Amino acid sequence: MTQDTVLESVVAAVREVAPGAQVSEDTRLIAERIIDSLSLLSLVALLEKEFPVTIRDAEVLPANFESPTAIRAFLKTKGC
Repeated sequence: MTQDTVLESVVAAVREVAPGAQVSEDTRLIAERIIDSLSLLSLVALLEKEFPVTIRDAEVLPANFESPTAIRAFLKTKGC
């Protein structure tokens, strides 16, 4: 999977947990209140289904989920 494909999948996952939100690769998800704690947990579950990763509780940090680009960078550290 290329990094562009990963980013597209991340944006699609964010749109799924935040229907109707205008989301681009640099959208500040937490600061703009597009995702909250509940939708963040849903997003983690979707990412774990989409990619061959396990996201530990300690990794669910604002810095890792700040934007779709940040999520892509985080997933890259997990081998995606």
